Amino acid sequence: MLCRMRRLASTFVLALGLIAGCAADRPPEEMTDDGLMRVPSRSVGGVYRAPDASFQPYRRIILEPPSIGFIKDWREKHPEVTDAEYVRMRAESVRLFSDEFARAFVKGGPYTFADDPAADVLLIIPTIEDLDFLAPDAGNGLDTDTYTTMRPVTMKVSGDLRDSLTGKVVGRVIMYQPAESYPASEMRIVTRVTNVHEQRLVFAKWSRLVREAIDVAKAERPRPPATVAPR
Repeated sequence: MLCRMRRLASTFVLALGLIAGCAADRPPEEMTDDGLMRVPSRSVGGVYRAPDASFQPYRRIILEPPSIGFIKDWREKHPEVTDAEYVRMRAESVRLFSDEFARAFVKGGPYTFADDPAADVLLIIPTIEDLDFLAPDAGNGLDTDTYTTMRPVTMKVSGDLRDSLTGKVVGRVIMYQPAESYPASEMRIVTRVTNVHEQRLVFAKWSRLVREAIDVAKAERPRPPATVAPR
C-alpha cells in the first residue's frame, strides 16, 4: 500500500512538473514590430491592437482610398488587358471597397464619416495586395465564355487603424481571400459582373471584421504599458 502511495505521489509530482514545463514553454504573446498585440478574432489573417490604446472615444471615421496592388507580373500574364481597362479596373475596385465599407460602418450606424481629424475620429488606411482576376476580360464580348469551379478573385486586404490626431497606429486588421472552390465544385461562368460581385463579398467581409474588432476593443479595458523591473 505504501509503495502504491509513493508511486501515486511520484506520478503527481511528475504531472505537476510537466504542467509547469508546458507553461514555461508557451510562446510569448504575438507582437508586431510596431508594438501591436494579436487578439482573438475570426479573421484568417489576424486582428492586432496596441495594448494601451483605448477605442472608447472613437465615434467617427476617416477612410482613405485603398491602395491597389496586383499580384506580381499580372500585367505580363494578361496582355489582353489594355491600359485603359487596367485603370478602369483599379478605379472600380476602389469604388466597390468604399461602397461596402460605408454599408458596414455608416448605413447601419452608429458611426459616421468625418472630414477632418478630431479626438473622436479614427483614421483607417486600407491596402489591397496580390489582387488577381482569373479572367479579367470575361464577358467583354468575346466569342467564348469562361467557366470555373474556383472563385475568380483572390487578394489580401489589410488596414491600419490610426488615431487621427496623433497618427499613432492603434490597430490592424488583415484578411486573406485565397483561391477557393465553389460549393460542390460547381462550375460557374465568369463575367465582369461576377468579378464585381466577388470583390464586394471580400470587401464587405473585411469591413465587418474591422467593425467587430473596434466594437470588441471598445468593450475591453486597455492594458497598461509594459514595464521592465529594475535589476
